[in-house]
Amino acid sequence: MAPQLQPAALAAAAAFFLTLATLPSTTTAIECYQCSSALNPECENNPSKDMLANCSDQSKGSKFTACRKIDENVDFEVNGLPAVKRVVRQCAVEGEPDRPCYYKAGYGGRVNVCHCFEDRCNSASLPAAAASLAVAGVLLALRVA
Repeated sequence: MAPQLQPAALAAAAAFFLTLATLPSTTTAIECYQCSSALNPECENNPSKDMLANCSDQSKGSKFTACRKIDENVDFEVNGLPAVKRVVRQCAVEGEPDRPCYYKAGYGGRVNVCHCFEDRCNSASLPAAAASLAVAGVLLALRVA
């Protein structure tokens, strides 16, 4: 015959599993800055904490796993719209860890898109990110040489 659990132990186990079941999953949640400099100029260089978004709260069917920063440049007037530089920060569903940034250019416009995978990681400016990559590259080159 199997040993029986004491009522106190049974209640403690039930409370533990109930608490565990109601905790939000933190393994997939990511917190990103979400803004556009077209609507809020502060977004361009120094986004504030009130621009932070818990991306798991916004999924609506998508599983956000990354943050994204987009630098958009329209170099000259097109269809009556003025030349403009804009920064967009947002939650992202995709991203390639081996290729965190990509650049595209077309008629009169350029866009640089970077993905990152840690909380609040889309706050850094591209020059700061580029400087970090440059330092890492130099250190790697010195180690190889």
